[in-house]
Amino acid sequence: MDKTVIILPETDQTTLCLRLTGMITRDEYRNNFDLPLRAMVAAHGFLNLCVIYDKKFEGWTPEAGDLSFKNLSDLGPNARRVAYVNAPDSRLLLMKMMDPVMKAEIRYFDLSEESTALAWIKS
Repeated sequence: MDKTVIILPETDQTTLCLRLTGMITRDEYRNNFDLPLRAMVAAHGFLNLCVIYDKKFEGWTPEAGDLSFKNLSDLGPNARRVAYVNAPDSRLLLMKMMDPVMKAEIRYFDLSEESTALAWIKS
């Protein structure tokens, strides 16, 4: 089975950069998204996040969606910068709902602006 959550080389100690493709499963989300973010917060007290939804992104399994919401609720207050590239409408709506929890600067980019988003998250 191909990976659905791919950690990008731009990732460092405080910034997680991911590409999402296909149907995100609970295990892929947990191992490549949830655990690394929790480790960043435990080690540094904050995180930066760049999520790129590629053209083959299909969504989340119900279990992965539940974990994503829990992750956002738990770790959202520790985020400093968040970049979403080609985010689906469901993510945009969720982020509006989570606005009271999020203290991060959040920016949204088109798929053609992937390099701009990565540069911004790393700046």
